[in-house]
Amino acid sequence: MIGFLHPLLLWALPLAALPLVLHLVARRQPPTVLFPAVRYLQQATREHQRRLKLEHWLLLAVRTLLVLAVILAAAGPTVAREGLPGHAPTALVVVLDNSASSAAVAGGTSRLALLRGAARDVLAKATPDDALWLLTADGAARRGEVSRLISLVDSLSPSAARLDLGAALTTAQGVLEGESRPSEIVLLSDLQASALGDAELRTPLVVVRPEGDPPSNAGIASLDPGPQPWSPDGGSVRLTLSGEAGRVAPVSVSLGGRAPRQGLGTVGETLTLSLTSVAPGWRPVTARLDPDEFRLDDEFRSVIRVAPAAGVTWDPADRYLDAAALTLRQNGRVVDGREVTLGRLGAGASVVQPPAEASALGALNRALERRGVSWRYGDPVGLLQVSDSGPLVGREQVQRRYRLESVGGAPRGVLATVASQPWIARSGDIVLLGSRMEPDWTALPLSAGFVPLVDAMVNRLARGEEAVIPASPGAPVILPDLPTEARLDDRRWSVEGGAPFRPPALGTYFLLAGADTVGAIAVNVDPRESELAPATDAAIRGLWPDARIVAPAAARAASFAAGARGDLRGPLLWAALLLGLIEVALASGRRRKRV
Repeated sequence: MIGFLHPLLLWALPLAALPLVLHLVARRQPPTVLFPAVRYLQQATREHQRRLKLEHWLLLAVRTLLVLAVILAAAGPTVAREGLPGHAPTALVVVLDNSASSAAVAGGTSRLALLRGAARDVLAKATPDDALWLLTADGAARRGEVSRLISLVDSLSPSAARLDLGAALTTAQGVLEGESRPSEIVLLSDLQASALGDAELRTPLVVVRPEGDPPSNAGIASLDPGPQPWSPDGGSVRLTLSGEAGRVAPVSVSLGGRAPRQGLGTVGETLTLSLTSVAPGWRPVTARLDPDEFRLDDEFRSVIRVAPAAGVTWDPADRYLDAAALTLRQNGRVVDGREVTLGRLGAGASVVQPPAEASALGALNRALERRGVSWRYGDPVGLLQVSDSGPLVGREQVQRRYRLESVGGAPRGVLATVASQPWIARSGDIVLLGSRMEPDWTALPLSAGFVPLVDAMVNRLARGEEAVIPASPGAPVILPDLPTEARLDDRRWSVEGGAPFRPPALGTYFLLAGADTVGAIAVNVDPRESELAPATDAAIRGLWPDARIVAPAAARAASFAAGARGDLRGPLLWAALLLGLIEVALASGRRRKRV
């Protein structure tokens, strides 16, 4: 379908009838006088008049078409780009996927190098009238001139961040919403199946993907140090590998500056390695694979907190807490002592459950107030509900509980919730439980997660420490309440407890509250980046039905075609020039014949 950049000029189309009007006005029929002497010329004259009339109408048609061509060219007609050498002014977003997987090397060339070359070809085709944006793995759409964007493309290196292609296309669609000119999105990606995402597109899409199969790969998907803190006697780490199912790869794990432990890992299975005799403190731990064609996932970092087991006191009459504490003591996770009081409010760090008798609740709240605790026990709730799944507690039935009410400002220190209401909360070295740890209050004491929960509360939470938080570069992490600063080597960020933080790079970020280290963030490549298997064309069109899928070599030809429209002004002006030459030739020929 033909469109026009300046449609108002189409009102001048009636001017194309001007040659015809002039012809009709100028046309005269002189009187016919027939002389006998020239009768014999009638036959020849009749044939000559027919030829002159044909030339006359041809000249009229040429002049009419000439006026039409000039008016249409001024109106700026555009049509689908196919088969035309140029394009009309276009709004174009180039989405260049330089996420971690683009660092994979196949045939001696990285996927990103192929995609960068195709992006340069697309941008080089742009004109000064085009509006151009470049969107990369950091999620930011940058607008600029051709030279600036090509310079950005040339400077791109593989990012450790993950790019959700559906989210990227949604961002690109949002950038183009306000554009009145024809729009188009060009996506250049290795198109991992794990990176695909749904996007509601109203703009034509060209998808550029490398040809050939990706390299074989195995990467480290996770490194779990288990319950923390470790005792100085050591502990065990559990590793899982990602990549091609069944692939086997040698793995080494080093803790601090100690010699690494070796093992043989299999994709899809868990490898456990023991590390012993660890000095107290926060100790970095690193797992490594031998380098392969995709190296960003060959290393995985975490951190381990090493400290003596907490000295805990508890009431043996609390049947389920007593059983959990005895299990932890038997496994060396706690020792007898008065560092932490389990089950009631003690003189120091305490894990507090509500009293069995409601009449004792007021005295407990007053004691909490004297300790400066920012939480109180409120009204009882007797409704059967389920806890919201979280890092501390999964989904557990809760039959009875007390509301936990925050005092003195916005609620902070919520560790677990039921129906989105606080159920386990912390203030300083006090942890409050909304239910008693008994089966007629909650099913938690009968679940497999009960002993690990008690372990975490007495060894970490009541001590004011957090576990290691896993993250990937650029992804938001909700910080615990205590930290005021995040530190990676010599770099520092001021942070606010309970707020999101986006770690910008790979590494181990220590979380500090004043001078105390209270936790860490282990930032690694998202394990899905190790899954290099590409999406099929059917899967791509299932999410983006009208996408055109081409190879990098065809990126230039395919761009500015699906959404943009070709500019017909050039062909029309050339046609007008040709018609002008024909008009001159016809008019000159007629004058010569008259003479």
